Amino acid sequence: MTIKDIARIARVSVSTVSRSLNDSPLVAESTRRRIKAIAEDRGFEFNAGARGMVTRSVGTIGVILPDEYDEFHMQLYHSGLHSALRRALERSGLDLIVGFARNRFDGSDNVTRLVRRKKVDGLIIMGSRLERETEHYLQETRTSYVFSHYPPAEPRPDVDWVYVDHEKGGMLAGDHFLQCRCRKIVVLGDPSLGLEFNQRLAGLEKALALAEPSGEILIIPGEPSIKEGFRLVREHRAEIKSCDALFAMNDLMAIGAMQALAAEGVAVPGDLPVVGYDDIPLAESLHPSLTTVRQPSEEVAFMTCERLIEMIEDKSRGRVHQPRHIALQPQLILRESSPGCESR
Repeated sequence: MTIKDIARIARVSVSTVSRSLNDSPLVAESTRRRIKAIAEDRGFEFNAGARGMVTRSVGTIGVILPDEYDEFHMQLYHSGLHSALRRALERSGLDLIVGFARNRFDGSDNVTRLVRRKKVDGLIIMGSRLERETEHYLQETRTSYVFSHYPPAEPRPDVDWVYVDHEKGGMLAGDHFLQCRCRKIVVLGDPSLGLEFNQRLAGLEKALALAEPSGEILIIPGEPSIKEGFRLVREHRAEIKSCDALFAMNDLMAIGAMQALAAEGVAVPGDLPVVGYDDIPLAESLHPSLTTVRQPSEEVAFMTCERLIEMIEDKSRGRVHQPRHIALQPQLILRESSPGCESR
């Protein structure tokens, strides 16, 4: 009995069987249970660790964190993503090494060192950039690597990446505001801070531009933190009170903004609906709970690991590399801070 046999019996694809046996969040729980039941009934014993025994040399994957990881908002999101990556790799019997692209003390290249010393079988790049010399070395040594969560800042057709469609996330927020008859939106955040912030703003602008009449955006730039969200609202209270809704570039700014609005006597959502971005664990525990755009971190982690393992196995079997660019979709999570137009 093989995975292909189970796929035939269950009338699903081989990848669906593999994902189900790996407890992937990409497969519905009912489907996972059905496939596992078929496997158990027919005596199929799944050994995730044996999947690539003949193709891996050390059984370890390197995870390269972005340089901005020290910033609190980055740690908050990436800690969850890192945990999801660890779970996905462990399901496949793989260990992981976590580090930065460069040594913080002597400036040496950690990425090339890991590859040169044969410490890893492949790499997951969590930032949007690798130095050109580093990427050239990875290409020369035919090292398998995937950009995760972010597309590369300088995309190349021969490089793989798994990313969140942040422009779609901005559009989801914009469509929500329009459905609630909000036309003038204040945006807290600085698009110049990173590609993902820029994409979120672009999506919001696109959604509002399609409206009749078109919407209006007021941008108040600031750092993505609770303290900054609070400060911006207090310092720009008059401008913000003239708007129909507030969109924060991340949940931390939204939390600070709601604290300041409460201090100003502005009711959320009655006077001003608020939408954040990320869906951090704290978002649903607030009062009011925060409407936000959820990033699919579990799906990003699983698809990244699945793609990297495919690349490692393809290389070991001499298959031609066929790059893939996988976009995962965010989701609008309606809560009390902007519950929907029917509630206004």
